[in-house]
This record gives sequence, structure tokens and C-alpha cells, in this order.
Amino acid sequence: MAHRSMMAVWRLVLALAVGSALPARAESTPHPGCRPPAVLGDVSPGAGGASPGSFLRIGETVYFVADDGEHGAELWKSDGTEAGTVLVKDIQPGPEGSNPGLLTELNGELLFIANDGTRGFEPWRSDGTPAGTVMVRELNAGREGGNPTDLVVMGGKAWLATGDHLTGRELWVTDGTFDGTRLVKDIHPGPGTSITARSMRAVGNTLYFAADDVTHGFELWKSDGTEAGTVLVKDIAAAGASAYPGRLTVVGDTLFFTANDGTTDDDLWRSDGTEAGTVRVAELFGKPLHPAPEELTAVGGRLFFRLDDEVHGPELWVSDGTSGGTRLVRDIHAGAIGSNPHSFVALGDTLYFAADDGHGGVELWKSDGTEAGTVLVKDVRAGSLGASPGELTAADSRLFFTADDGTGATLWVSDGTEVGTRAVDAGVAGGEPLTLTYTGGTLYYSANAEGRGREPHALSPAFFGDCTPPVLTCPADVEAVATGAGGAVVHYSPAQATDGVSEVTLGYGTPSGATFPPGEHPVRVTASDTAGNTASCTFTVRVGAAPGGGPEDSGCGCTSGFAADAPWLLLGALVPLRARRRRSSR
Repeated sequence: MAHRSMMAVWRLVLALAVGSALPARAESTPHPGCRPPAVLGDVSPGAGGASPGSFLRIGETVYFVADDGEHGAELWKSDGTEAGTVLVKDIQPGPEGSNPGLLTELNGELLFIANDGTRGFEPWRSDGTPAGTVMVRELNAGREGGNPTDLVVMGGKAWLATGDHLTGRELWVTDGTFDGTRLVKDIHPGPGTSITARSMRAVGNTLYFAADDVTHGFELWKSDGTEAGTVLVKDIAAAGASAYPGRLTVVGDTLFFTANDGTTDDDLWRSDGTEAGTVRVAELFGKPLHPAPEELTAVGGRLFFRLDDEVHGPELWVSDGTSGGTRLVRDIHAGAIGSNPHSFVALGDTLYFAADDGHGGVELWKSDGTEAGTVLVKDVRAGSLGASPGELTAADSRLFFTADDGTGATLWVSDGTEVGTRAVDAGVAGGEPLTLTYTGGTLYYSANAEGRGREPHALSPAFFGDCTPPVLTCPADVEAVATGAGGAVVHYSPAQATDGVSEVTLGYGTPSGATFPPGEHPVRVTASDTAGNTASCTFTVRVGAAPGGGPEDSGCGCTSGFAADAPWLLLGALVPLRARRRRSSR
């Protein structure tokens, strides 16, 4: 009987202990990239517009070229806010502008070319400040300038095709300093130009380019950065003729290019950097005069290109670097006219492009390299006119492009499915977007902003993904009594979180089972989904002082949602009563 009575007392104590308060309401925070598209700033006040372009983000700063209507085309920067969108430096004072170009990151700083009005186009560098924006070196004395045409980073240095009055346009290298800028090799001895403009490509630690050394004509060259290591790869067109290597494209560790060996027009070639490994990929025509491969693009270890085989017209082709693996992908526009695929861009292992199938006009297509996997993504503009997709730009797992659905050119986004291909609200993204550039996790572009003309815009691809934070419910407040001077070991119920898209990770400011000292202790709970959206809430653990200063107990003194001392006071009243009943029953 006594045992049953004590159990009843403990049940009453526990009943009081588990009473709960209302759970705390969670605060939701979408991923920072979920903010909508925005104008970076009104660079050129009024309706004229700044026509920005050449976007390049380094760290938290995006650099670009713009004309504010006063200084001409100059270097600007932005931290993503209107107040932080400013002119870096007026390199060429006056309205002409220095026309910066070839913006490239080198070891955390910006490297570019510009014309200060007195020394022509020369290499410059910038750390984002006016004082830190300086000419690297005057390569060609006088107003003509060195006029660099290539700027390629390899091995922590930048390689340039530039020149002076003594050597012509040759291979130079710079580390961004005056002393570290030097001629690598005078391939074409004397003032003659050797390197073909815009032909430089890096494959690992080897730089490839087309050059003329006077003896062999324009052929494929390579360099390891030293004079001795700058050599002819192969004399493709013998007897002093020129092979004119072009369209150099890197696929893995292989270089593809077009060249003319003197017996036929430009064919598809590949090279591993050795003379023996530089070969024609395939003989597709069997005659001297024929169309050349165009739009060479690397996608998932393969090379896609456009070719008119004079049977199907210009269509999509693919090559794995072998003769047998070089083939027509699909005859999209049946017959000899061809679909004329263009604007190639790789997104993962998929090629996106614009093409005309002869029925719906020029629309957005994609290909995995197979005939069955080469399909129309969406007929954006019904009928035969087509939406004329342009500015195709890969950004994370999405494709951005411009298209005209009949209402004017606007910004579009696609996940590769018909339903996931949609227009971005022009009221938010701006009208007639141009110069789409994905850099530093953000899409930058120029667009017409209402009342401002063409200004710089920024958009995070995350805005079109999962921007809904998890639904989070915190545990109820917990009240406990210290079991000693150190406080109490408190175990609380886990928070509840759900997300309709992905798994959720919970984090607690102080874990359950920790020792809480006497007093009030807020415990913050955070729920995060895989997209980076978060929700947080806070509940309180209140620990009262140990009752009567009695002996310490290593057990948990938890209660929830009730005054911490109430169960102990009740127990103190019931235990003497039970003792009197026991004495009276004897």
C-alpha cells in the first residue's frame, strides 16, 4: 500500500512537470541569392544609359566597363549596392575614355588593357582603388601602345600577345609588376608580327597558339614559358606554306583546332603537344575544297561543332577525337538547307544551342550527343518566326538567354525542360538584356531600366530555385531544478522541421543533455535545407536553485512549462502527510 501511495505522489509530480508552454515562432531566412534581379546603379544619370559590359567578379567586387556620359568608357566596380557602384579611376581624363578590355583575374587582382591617351593600349592592373590602378609597363613607347590582343592566365602568370617597334607582336609574360613583365621569345625575328591574334589557349601548363616564324608560315606552336620551351609543334603545311591553325579549343588535355595542310581546305585536327600526336581527326570530304568546321565547343569530354557536309547543310556534329567517332548528330532541318545551329554553350554534359528546324523558326535546342537526345527545349514563339535565342549563358545548373516571344527581347531562364523554360519578369530584370556574363556565382548583364536607360544588372541563379525556408517548430520552454551547485543536466525534446524539397539539418546552440547552470538560458535552433535557406527559433531553459541545499544528485532535474519549484513544494507537503498516515496505521 505504501509503495502504491508513493507512486501516486510521483505521478502527480510528473504530471505537473510535463505541462508545456506554446512553442516559439520560427524566423525564416531565404538563401542570400534569392533576392530578385536588381540594378547595380544609375551609372549614367538620366535616360541615356551607360552600356556596361566586360563583367568580371573578383571576391565580393564585380568590375565592369561603362560610360557615365562624362568620362567615356572607363573601369567601374560594384559591391552589389547602388552606393557601392563607383568609378574606379578616370584613366584617360575627358569624354574619350580609356576603353578597358581583356579583364582578367591574376592572383586576386584585376589585369586589363587600357589607353590613357598618351601611351596607347598597354597592360594595367587594379586592386579596386584609384591609387592601386596603374600601368604595369609601357611595352611600346609612344601613342601607338603595345596593343595586346590576348591575355591568358597560366601558372600564376599572364601571357600576352603584344608588341613593340623592335619585335612586333610576340609572346610576353607578366606577373603584374614592371620587372616581371618580359618578352618570352621573338619568334619572328625583327619587327614582324608572329602570333595570330586571339589564338592563345592553355592546356595544363602548356600554352598553345598560332604563329609565323618566317620559315614555316603560320603553324601551331606551344610554350612552357621559357624561350627554349617555346617551339613549333608541327609544320602541318610543308614547304613554307601556312596551315593557319584556328578555332583552338581545349577538350580535357587535348587541343582541337582547324588547319589546312596545303592539300585541302580547313579540316578538324587535334594535338597532344607532340609532332606525332598532331593529326587530322577525320577526312570527311575527300576533295580539296569544302566547308570548314565552326563553333568548336567542348562538352563533357567531347567536341561539338557545326559543319556543312554539302549533303545535309550546316548541322550539329560531334567528335571524340577519332575518325570513327566524328559524325553528324542529327539532321534537324531535313534536306540540304540545314538548321544552322549556333550560339553553342555547355551546361554540364549537355550542349545548348539555337537552331531552325524549318517549321518553328530559330528556337532553343539541346543535345547529349545522340540523335534521340537532340531535341527542341521549348517553342518559345509559336509559329514560323522563332524566338531567336541569343546570349546563351550557363549559370550553375541553369541556362540564361534572351528571346523574343513576340513582345520584345527579354531575359529567359531554363532548366532544360519545357515547363522549366520561362521568361523572367521584364519589370524586374529589365528590357532587351545584353552582355550576359556569369561570374562569381552571379549573372551580370546590361538592360534597359525604366527611366535610366541601359544600366548594369545583377541576378543570382538561386532566385529561380528553392527559396522556401524549412518549417520549424521549437521545443517548449523547459524548467528544471538544479541538482547541485553546477546546475542540472537537461534533456529537451527535439525541434520539428519539414521541407518540401530537400532534407533538413538541425543545429542547436546548446545540445540536449548538456549541463545548464542556474538561471535562464536561451537555446537557438537553426534548420537549414540543401539550398541554403534557413529557419531559426529560440526556446528557454530555466534552471532553479537546488531545493534546501541538499545533497547533490547527478540525475536530470527537468520540468517543462511550469514553475520550477512547484513539484518540489507539492512533494514536500505530501511526504509528511504520508508519514503521519503510516504512524496512525500502526
